[in-house]
Amino acid sequence: MIDVARGHGISIVSISDHDNLAAYFEIEPYATEVGVTLIPGVELSCAHDGVDVHILAYAFDPLDERVAKRLERFRDTRQTRGRRMVERLRSLGYRIEVDRVEQLAAGGSVGRPHVARALVEAGHVPTVDAAFDTLLGAGKPAYIDKERFAIAEAVALIRSAGGVTSIAHPTLYPRGEAIVPALLDAGIDGVEVFHPDVDEAARESFSNVARFRGKMLTGGSDDHGTVKQVQTLGTVRVPENLIGPILERL
Repeated sequence: MIDVARGHGISIVSISDHDNLAAYFEIEPYATEVGVTLIPGVELSCAHDGVDVHILAYAFDPLDERVAKRLERFRDTRQTRGRRMVERLRSLGYRIEVDRVEQLAAGGSVGRPHVARALVEAGHVPTVDAAFDTLLGAGKPAYIDKERFAIAEAVALIRSAGGVTSIAHPTLYPRGEAIVPALLDAGIDGVEVFHPDVDEAARESFSNVARFRGKMLTGGSDDHGTVKQVQTLGTVRVPENLIGPILERL
């Protein structure tokens, strides 16, 4: 991942896996060795007024015990959820194994993408997207709801560790034009306006909402590696002057 970023001329990178810092600790020594600034990052699964929202956290102390313990508890609930989804799929006749799903998670949080990949491997569905569309998406036969952070808890946790927060992919939420201002007013520090799913009109609109409140603008490729077919690392570039609040904390 670091080499791919370097190949695109990117020298400041953050890996924001869901509820997990394992990739940061694995990659940080190499990033330092080759001169790439690796910013601690994580994507927190949150809820606001019944809507599932993702909050990016950056530049916090990755060794903070409060963050580590809370994320560990959160991952434990996701692990249980993953097993329950596998059990439900097996009861529906889809023969996949819990052990294989956990192998695909590679020591990280077990999530629906790992279950989906196991379904693809077993030949039950042609693609990860098809697994979500037919079995794992909300309201589908194998869907099981998950724990989410309250916004206030996410903000307090990351601030206590010296970091900042940003609303991920704002165009992907229902009623995003109302949710984004509400989240910013609730204490989130910024909004991700540079993203493959944020077009120029939405970028301008959400940027104005953020600037009016004195909030920062962030961006990311949202590249999920081999889990998704489209690789986007290198397609999104954020001007360094816009992420001052992040860089200051380093």
